[in-house]
Amino acid sequence: MLRPIALLCALAAVSPAQDALAPHSAFEPPAAKEAASLTASTKASPPELLTTGEKSEWNETAPYAEAVEIAHRLERASRWVKVLDMGTTPEGRTMIALVVSKDRAFTPEAAAKTGKVVIMIQSGIHSGEIEGKDTVLMLVRDMAVTKRFAWLDHAIFVAIPVFNVDGHENFSPYHRAQQNGPRSTGLRATAQRLNLNRDYIKADTPEMRGWLRLFNAWMPDFLVDNHVTDGADFQYDVTWDMARNQDLADPAGAWVRERFVPELDKRMAADGHLVAPYGGLRPGAGGAPEFFTDVFSPRYSHLYAAAQNRPSLLVETHSLKAAKTRAWANYDIMRHSFDTILLDPEALRRAVREADREMASRAGDRAAAPVYLAGQASRTKSRPLVYHGLKTGQHQSAVTGAMTNQYLPEPNDLATVIHDQIDTTLAAQMPLGYLIPPAWKQVADLLALHGVVMERTGKPLEQEFETYRFSGIKFADRSVEGHVAVSFEAKLVQEKIAIPAGAWWVPLHQRRARLILSMLEPQAPDSLATWGLLNAVFEGGGRGGVGEYLAEPIARRMMADSPELRKEFEEKLAADAKFAADRNARLEWWYQRSKYLPGDAGRYPIVRVWEKTW
Repeated sequence: MLRPIALLCALAAVSPAQDALAPHSAFEPPAAKEAASLTASTKASPPELLTTGEKSEWNETAPYAEAVEIAHRLERASRWVKVLDMGTTPEGRTMIALVVSKDRAFTPEAAAKTGKVVIMIQSGIHSGEIEGKDTVLMLVRDMAVTKRFAWLDHAIFVAIPVFNVDGHENFSPYHRAQQNGPRSTGLRATAQRLNLNRDYIKADTPEMRGWLRLFNAWMPDFLVDNHVTDGADFQYDVTWDMARNQDLADPAGAWVRERFVPELDKRMAADGHLVAPYGGLRPGAGGAPEFFTDVFSPRYSHLYAAAQNRPSLLVETHSLKAAKTRAWANYDIMRHSFDTILLDPEALRRAVREADREMASRAGDRAAAPVYLAGQASRTKSRPLVYHGLKTGQHQSAVTGAMTNQYLPEPNDLATVIHDQIDTTLAAQMPLGYLIPPAWKQVADLLALHGVVMERTGKPLEQEFETYRFSGIKFADRSVEGHVAVSFEAKLVQEKIAIPAGAWWVPLHQRRARLILSMLEPQAPDSLATWGLLNAVFEGGGRGGVGEYLAEPIARRMMADSPELRKEFEEKLAADAKFAADRNARLEWWYQRSKYLPGDAGRYPIVRVWEKTW
């Protein structure tokens, strides 16, 4: 992640290979020196199962081949471990996951029969942020080989040591200049220059398509995603984010708020960690700094899980802490998460299944509450917080000649408030389902990859449907993640529409209902329309092959025949100088209101169905 967590931003941080870059405070939690839990795991391990991180005091990390080799050594050392092939990267490397089960339930079907909670862990999605690779392997070792933890009595684990494998293998000491070790790391992006933690909905990459098949087959009850954040310096050694408001269906949200977070924070503090929610200080209503959590959307791992009604913990250790401190914090936040879940594993299982039922039950119910699709941190709802920052000083830069801020290893505890509730900015009522015309097969294929249940229609349909008409269409001025996104206004309309046979019927009375809305409601922040996957819809509807020599007579005739339209046109000319000066815009205005405009121009091709009549 790359987001600031305070008002002042650090200039840079250091990897051991870059000794000249060290403007951070070097503040470390006192308990990090001993890192008792991390040390105990290493001490208990057979030598052949130690990672390079452990053997080098976390100054080094090894190539991906070591993670694969240790995974297979764990498999040989324990009947409870199975290594799975989860796909191939663009550069031809095999992606692996480890299933850890005391029952040897190495398939989703076998796991379901055990009735145990399923926990998925992934590391290295941004492969320069890499301590999670080693700590995940250590925790598998701890539960399956040295048996220091009895988690497998009540849980099954699916662990991915490195998600972005090609990026991991692109080693350099210069990829994470702002990070305090290890000496060399991989790259944030994949070999295709894409960010996997923006790909959960659109699924452009082979890596993500492999992950989606794994996730939707196993459908874990809980997901952990391990990262290292950048930004300002502070006392905290780890921050976290979880969907826990309208962005996660209750009762799963209630389980996070009431059971998980308080217990996790208590256990982490008892081990000497300083933990905070992920966010940053920003000016509040009175101008003083207040803490605001960030609000994410389903393009990100933990909100993708939330769209599937599953709690997910985003772990963000901090790049300015020593690599060993980050590993200790990463190890402990996972360890304590598992301990917290397994205080009552059935409570989590009940919560996610009740959330599945609650979300699906809204399908076709016009009296049901709208479903949250987007929001922002509330500026009016808050509670007290002591923010554990650091004092700053200044020095004169020999480069700029100006005074430059620098963090000092001195605590600066700020009494403020935290804004960790969400104000909804976009919601939609849930129809009974959607119909996707056969011409839009790529949309249905993508939904199928996400595990969505669909069926084909056997006959053509022509009736009144609910859909959207677009206006104010604006394409982004540059490509992001390989897509030219589009913004627009969308007006809900009721129109008679013909849908050919072979359309896909997508019922919303299924557990993925919220995910479907996130993908198909066009105004949602990560909808397929917003991402630019349906841009052809926005490209039609103009004058096309009708030149000015024909368009002008059409407009002139309409102007003469319709005094109401003429008045509206003249009012726009008077109010909008830019429009008035643009001859093509003036002609387009009339053409958009003419009978010559194709009937489906600017209309969303996917329709909302409130009553199934076929």
